[in-house]
Amino acid sequence: MQKNKTPSDLVTELRETYKNLAPAIAGRLAEFSALWERGSDLEVFREMCFCVCTPQTKAHRGWSAVCELFDRQLLAGGGGPQIAEVLREAGVRFHNHKAQYILKNRQAFYPGTKERLRGFLVLEDPQFSLCEAVAGWGLKEAAHFLRNIGFGDGACILDRHILRQLERYRVIPGIPKVLSKTVYQEIDAKMKAFAKTWGFSVSALDLVFWYEETGEIFK
Repeated sequence: MQKNKTPSDLVTELRETYKNLAPAIAGRLAEFSALWERGSDLEVFREMCFCVCTPQTKAHRGWSAVCELFDRQLLAGGGGPQIAEVLREAGVRFHNHKAQYILKNRQAFYPGTKERLRGFLVLEDPQFSLCEAVAGWGLKEAAHFLRNIGFGDGACILDRHILRQLERYRVIPGIPKVLSKTVYQEIDAKMKAFAKTWGFSVSALDLVFWYEETGEIFK
């Protein structure tokens, strides 16, 4: 049983999982980097809005919602009620609030999204700066966005899936009831140290953990 396995046994299994997933992980990480290198402002802004939608909502529903907004040209020019209705139909929780966040972020970051983001990416702590600047984000959402545009090794996406895996691999003793900034930063440092010790990039480790929780490599 898992409780009788040593940390070394668990990491051996983790490495085997990674070995099997390595081509798919490399492909997905390349897609993330390509978005920043070759994607349009609106495509990058869509990722920002996706990360607005994900809190307390399944990732697939959030992605479906922002793709619908993108396809219907509502992401760039839709009003609050139109955006909220698309979010609601996709199953995004708190759709009215998140529609307002999208409007605020559009005013601040679109058009010219990539150019406006460059100033954040050169900062010592872009994750913290972005979560302060982007409406509807916390540290997790800022980390998620950075990973999805190819800058993921500087911040860990500490959602419930990843926290469960960190507990499983004994990186943390348990899942905290409250993920304050201080606690987030402490766990972030532990995950980065674990990744470095065993030869993983943080972004690759996140995708392996996500796969072990959900059975897929997504976003």
